Formats: sequence, structure tokens, C-alpha cells
Amino acid sequence: MIDPTTLSTPAAVIGTFDPDTNTGVVLVNECGPFGITVGPDANLLQGCTSSAEPSNTSTLVINAITKHFANIGGITGSNEVWFNDGDSRYYTGSNNAIGGAVLGVIDGETNLLIETVPQSSVSNSVAADARRNRIFVPQIAPVAVVGPDGDTTTVGAGICGSNYGCVAVYAHVDEDGPDVGQSR
Repeated sequence: MIDPTTLSTPAAVIGTFDPDTNTGVVLVNECGPFGITVGPDANLLQGCTSSAEPSNTSTLVINAITKHFANIGGITGSNEVWFNDGDSRYYTGSNNAIGGAVLGVIDGETNLLIETVPQSSVSNSVAADARRNRIFVPQIAPVAVVGPDGDTTTVGAGICGSNYGCVAVYAHVDEDGPDVGQSR
């Protein structure tokens, strides 16, 4: 049994990034940072949202070793992002993407945007189950039902089949089967 009184608390390191200790502050560009997830090859996907940075233009893949960035343009508004070990893809709940809210699908090896799947206007969260390769995206009920924080489009109700909101469950099977955009 672990005695919690003997455990030391990690110290927060504030200030300039120190490559010797791999701690400190890594500045990001074009990103109001929100959710972050760990992917392959020491990469991190940083969800970005315009509510934190109005000039947001992209989501970022940051290499934790080199600190180099890959900008994934046109897909922002992610409160939560996810890396799925089961299919080696990043998923974003991006409610401020070009053309409206989407589930963003980014290849974990190439860091390229593979596809976007329309979602309710305020969908900004996502989760994935690596064992079953299922992707989960909450859909909010329409404004008429829940008020000003509700969906301002018909997408959520179309996905849910009702005006009550739901969780959309998508499957990523393999190259021979349906892709993420095929919900089950």
C-alpha cells in the first residue's frame, strides 16, 4: 500500500523552457490552448479555441523533444482532443472550424487532416475507445429546447434523430470497411 504522506508533489516550473530538464514554458502560436493529448513519436496535439485566443487559425501538433510545430489549419474550437492508439489518429471536437462544427480526424503519423464530419454547433469535446475503435462526440439539443447555449443548426438533431441531444458514436473499422464518417 502506498503512503500518500511520503509522496512528493511535482514542482511547477515557470518561465523559459529548459532543454536540460525538459521543463518550463513552450510558447504556442495561433492557438488559444485548451485540451491536449499525447500521440506517437513524442508528439502532442494541442486543441485550440478562439474563446481563448480570438485570432485562432489552427490546431497544433507539437513535438515534445524538438518543440517543432505542425499547424493543422482551418480546424479550431476544440475544448477536448484525443489520440486513439487503436487507429493511430487524433480526434478533435472543433466547434469553430471553417464551415461549422466538426469532428476532426488527423493522421497520427503524418499529422495531416484526413477528414471532417459535421457536428452540432457547440460540439467541442471528443473521446475514443482504442480497443473497439469507437469515437464519441456529444451533441447538444437545439436552442429552442435548451436556450442560448444550444445547437444553432439542424445537424445535432439530424444526428440524434430527436431534439434531446445525444452522444454520436462513430466507428473506424479498417481500410476495407467504413471510415469514421460512418456512424453506427
